[in-house]
Amino acid sequence: MKKSIFTMMIAAILTTLAVPAYAVAQKKALIVYHNDWGGAPNALKMELQGRGYTVTLTDNASQGLTALSNLSNTLASGDNLLVYLAGHGSDPRINRNDISKATAASHFVQFNSGILYVSQTAPLFEKIANKGVSLKVIDGSCNGGESVLYGMGQKYTIMSTTGVYSPGLTSFPAPSNAISKDSKPGAFGLWWEPHQTASWMNGEIVSYVPERINQRLFRNDNTDIANLSLFLRPSIGILTSLDLGGWNLHYQYCYLYRFIYPDDYATLDASEKSKFTNSYQTYIDSMHSYYNPSAQFYNKLDSYLSNSSLLNSAAAVYASNYDKAWKTLANDPTWNVTGDPGKYASKMKGITPDAYTGSAGFLKMAGEIDFLMTVLQTGYAQQEALLSQIDAAAKDTYGPAKIAELVKLTPVKRSWPPEPGESVNKFNLFERSVMRKVDLIDNQLRIDRRTLLMRPTQMAPINPNLIRVSGPRRSEAENTLNLNVQKYQSSFKTTVSAEKVGISAALIDSMKKQKLEELIGKFKAISPTLYYAEGRISFLLSIVEDAIGKVQGAGSSSQDQL
Repeated sequence: MKKSIFTMMIAAILTTLAVPAYAVAQKKALIVYHNDWGGAPNALKMELQGRGYTVTLTDNASQGLTALSNLSNTLASGDNLLVYLAGHGSDPRINRNDISKATAASHFVQFNSGILYVSQTAPLFEKIANKGVSLKVIDGSCNGGESVLYGMGQKYTIMSTTGVYSPGLTSFPAPSNAISKDSKPGAFGLWWEPHQTASWMNGEIVSYVPERINQRLFRNDNTDIANLSLFLRPSIGILTSLDLGGWNLHYQYCYLYRFIYPDDYATLDASEKSKFTNSYQTYIDSMHSYYNPSAQFYNKLDSYLSNSSLLNSAAAVYASNYDKAWKTLANDPTWNVTGDPGKYASKMKGITPDAYTGSAGFLKMAGEIDFLMTVLQTGYAQQEALLSQIDAAAKDTYGPAKIAELVKLTPVKRSWPPEPGESVNKFNLFERSVMRKVDLIDNQLRIDRRTLLMRPTQMAPINPNLIRVSGPRRSEAENTLNLNVQKYQSSFKTTVSAEKVGISAALIDSMKKQKLEELIGKFKAISPTLYYAEGRISFLLSIVEDAIGKVQGAGSSSQDQL
């Protein structure tokens, strides 16, 4: 009897000692939101509550900061914290030559009430992570890559849905969608890791808006490729920006907009029409303020695509995780990648995984990115040259004096990019409309854009040990672009009339007017190829970025260390 009582006492003591080890682990979440994020914040709250998280939900920046400060004092090693900043973001970079981490501290996220700066939240994130808390942060705002950049090298994982100086889509993607696909919430791993939540989010982003190459799931892995990607992807997007359905021509108020998009110009009110007084040179100089600094990022990408050791190591990562890489990119965990490789070909710009199997397929992928980048850069140069010709043809058609009356010496201030915290919903809707119009043209002309790039996609895998010659690539890119223009030009025929452009002219030489219209049609007919190349790169680059990051990281990712 005594022995039985003694045994029971020991068991009770051991049970008492064991309780704290389980009771200490807390699961907390903080969601600070703007109403423009719709149901995404509440959906995340419900998902996490179903998994045992205690969730604080607020639309007030001050309350959010107080809650975060309290968590920094109460959480301990072994606890879990997920933070979602669902608001409008600012762009702190005055020029694109600025790639410093320090600038990111000035990025802020705007909520229904108030704003939170990186300089306010980052010290608290560091304090929490340094205590041994497993901390995951999602900045869902425009320019959210600034938060990721500032978090490089820290012990917490921070993610964004867009790079630096980049617009984003409000309430997209809803984090709850990706978390629901994994058994462990908050473990935001990539496609080679046990939990692939980050890659599920990335797949949802890229599959929905492939032409918007500035968007993917960025993560603060302390690697060169992770840092570069924040700047590279928005820079690739610049290569389609001279046209982009007339958006930049309009909101940088270039006088050529009235000729290139006369139907759209004709619908504007008198006040808006009066702003189109910036010269061709003013427009080009402005666009070069974005384009010129981007060369360093294109060159860096090129150095990766010709690095034998790096590519071969990354190829091994890809080959070992082939199915998971493609399933997450398509955002479909049920996809039989081997049995039905063409399931998402239409969504993935004609890409099918069976064209990129094994290590050789990865090298082929790298070679195709290299070629498509050449197509984009060549197309940009061609469109810039055509704009110069359109400028000259407009002066020749209407007379230099008549054009001089339109152009003012003092440039009109551009209204794009938006001011910090300003909504970009109008641009988001416009961009989707442009892409739908191009798809409609493809259907009408029965164009399969894959066939227009067939030769490059069937090329043998590149040999990373050989120095690639850029000359043949440029020549092939020019041939591809010229072939595309022949296919598309009839669909971009533009009629320039005095009624639409608002320039009275008694007599206009019909031959000169025809030349002007032909140049305009060719300028716009280049764009579909650039959009397609950009979207295709977005898918392929996503896999290449991740695989290279795995090789460069070697466990340096805060996510890997967990």
